[in-house]
Amino acid sequence: MVIKALDRKLLRDLRRLRTQAVAIALVAASGVALFVATATTYRSLRLSQSRYYEGWRFAHVWVRLARAPDRILGDLAALPGVTAVEGRVVSEAILDVPGVEEPATGLLVSIPPGARHSLNDLYVRRGRHVEPGRPDEVLVSEAFAEKNGLQPGATLFATAARRRVALHIVGVALSPEHVMQMPPGGVVPDDRRFGVFWMARDQLETLLDMRGAVNDVALRVSSPAFEAPVIDAVDRILEPYGGRGAYGRRSQPSHMMLEDHIVQLKGLALIVPLIFLAVTAFLMNVVLSRLIGTQRAQVGMLKAFGYSHLRVTTHYLEMALVIVMVGIVAGLPVGVWLGRIMAVFYASFFRFPVLVFRLEPAVATVGAAVTMLAAASGALGALRRVATLPPIVAMSPAAPVYRPTPLDRFLPRWLGPAARMIGRNVTRWPARALLTTAGMALAVALLVLGEASVDSINRMIAVRFHTAQREDVSVLLSHARSLEMWRDFAALPGVRRAEPYRSSPGRIHAYGRAQDVAIYGLAQSSVLRRVVDTRFMVISPAAEGSVISSWLATRFGIRRGEPLAIEIREGRRRVVTVRVVGMVDEPLGASVYMDLQALGRLLDQPQTFSAVNLLLDPARQSELYATLKRAPEVLAVELRRRALANFRAMSDDSLRFVRRVVVLFSAIIAFGVVYNAARIAVAERAYELATLRVLGFTRGEISSVLLGEIGVLAVSALPLGFGGGYALFAVVAKAMSSERFRMPLVIEPRTYAFALIVFTAAALASALLVRGRLDRLDLVEVLKARE
Repeated sequence: MVIKALDRKLLRDLRRLRTQAVAIALVAASGVALFVATATTYRSLRLSQSRYYEGWRFAHVWVRLARAPDRILGDLAALPGVTAVEGRVVSEAILDVPGVEEPATGLLVSIPPGARHSLNDLYVRRGRHVEPGRPDEVLVSEAFAEKNGLQPGATLFATAARRRVALHIVGVALSPEHVMQMPPGGVVPDDRRFGVFWMARDQLETLLDMRGAVNDVALRVSSPAFEAPVIDAVDRILEPYGGRGAYGRRSQPSHMMLEDHIVQLKGLALIVPLIFLAVTAFLMNVVLSRLIGTQRAQVGMLKAFGYSHLRVTTHYLEMALVIVMVGIVAGLPVGVWLGRIMAVFYASFFRFPVLVFRLEPAVATVGAAVTMLAAASGALGALRRVATLPPIVAMSPAAPVYRPTPLDRFLPRWLGPAARMIGRNVTRWPARALLTTAGMALAVALLVLGEASVDSINRMIAVRFHTAQREDVSVLLSHARSLEMWRDFAALPGVRRAEPYRSSPGRIHAYGRAQDVAIYGLAQSSVLRRVVDTRFMVISPAAEGSVISSWLATRFGIRRGEPLAIEIREGRRRVVTVRVVGMVDEPLGASVYMDLQALGRLLDQPQTFSAVNLLLDPARQSELYATLKRAPEVLAVELRRRALANFRAMSDDSLRFVRRVVVLFSAIIAFGVVYNAARIAVAERAYELATLRVLGFTRGEISSVLLGEIGVLAVSALPLGFGGGYALFAVVAKAMSSERFRMPLVIEPRTYAFALIVFTAAALASALLVRGRLDRLDLVEVLKARE
């Protein structure tokens, strides 16, 4: 009977507080849904990646070399820890794709005679596999085929090894080695202008004159612990054959890009839902504290009638848990729905042949448990008051507070009664005002966070593609050339300016750790390619020494002026030492920059260049593209505008959906915080407001007293929210940054304006709902004797 009585009271309270309970439940549901969606998507992508890698035998170690006999593969297979080895013939090619004016780049990869790779096997999505004895048959990567409208039966032409060959497409395939199609020297995938083509090995051997030899090797090891020793052993064995330095998965371009996206999702899964759960705890604390304050007499009466401190405390805890359970029940299916949408999107974006999607019980359990824990922790302070409140004290009305506040001395005499009441109410309960302001500020901070990623991406684009890179086209050469020859490119049709540069793979060593990097040699007079940091400061490479990425300096603890050990990984491989003369906080990549002449001396190839940047005459660019498609010395052609479009598309695709969800749920939080603050204020001050109505105040005037107080707190919350949003974005940007991408800590005024508009709209919507309740205030009922 006792339990039934308190249960009836619980239902009555929930019915009376239904709008506030719904607001809290919505916030809790948002937190649960975001956690389940992001965590489930992350786990699904990890499982799909693992299933793909294992099922199609993704390699652990790769190495490119000049030429080695097939027999060397036996030596590599005998290395401790190596479980599989595959030697291949690989070559870049310039493609003439129908309907594409610019030159495209292709990677030609040999297929073993049995049409089944021992490593990095192919998944044929459409068409068929190549057949023996059929010349020029190839499989093409799916992303390239779709972007260019290529189907089995299509033919295109390529220039490889100074020969023009026809490529007859018989199938469309996927490979774990090219989940993300990274062109040579590119920072983002370019599915339209870079494709992978697999052809029979004997055909590619004939084309490249590589009969009985290999120029690329992939290996698989039994344990990650063997990767480093195997890389060292492979380098020793293949150095006489022009080995360019073995590398592991951590440096494999496709895997690196894939990891960047998955790690970003993991950061979102850990940080953003926790913020929503913190807001849930805050709202629960505010609502219960104020509810208990209005039910002091009921608490005292329950205890006077024999209910224990524990039972009364449990009653209010049950209220908190019921509200949150409603949010959990509503949030779980929404989270699963969002998670499935996100997983399908990412799986198609990464082109996994299989998608392993499942709601793991642990994810749902953790989400529910953490939400319940957040609600309980938020209610803890209020429950402590219930547990320690003696019945005689609880049944007595709270002592009125009439002490003057410091604000009373400074209030102008010309202020009306409503403005004076607003100022006094805010300053007489500073802790309450501070908590309410903090909740509103957190809502504003989340709105800032939701839009700040756009500002960061725009800064990355402005720095990299508008300030650092100002060329129209970059031409990568198959071999380094004498500097005397770079003027030949300036004489090509449509070229207005040409600047040579050198790029070389390297590996820096510091404090027992190593990192693969790209070393760029730029001319002192270079204007088409510059070294620029996130604040648009241009840093010129010194005649001697190197400028390194700030990310590398931080990771390895390198300081300006210190010597840096760099392993040269082309030509005569060796370790050289250069002094660090500068650092650059660049948003993309982790590179080392040197003077062009200085890099040539380090490589024992002075006065050479390996690539050239071109500024074009738009009216004649078609002539240049036609020339480059048939140039035998060209390895790849990069177009800045294409790279910019690909980067923007990739960032928009990966962030747009998540950003919209965060902004939507942030608006829910803004509404929930403001509405609960206003609604509780109505419950607490109904007697005062009704008294003012009897004394002659109009509905508009009493509304201005209550809503004016909320408005003052909301205005005070804006600068706190802007600062909090900046701090939150700093945490999220750090969690989402990686070796390839580092999000600049930049928030533009438009983002603050967006947060202001959304927060103001949510506050006005809350105010209108509360105003409607004030208009329906029953004066007789409210003015009844409360004791």
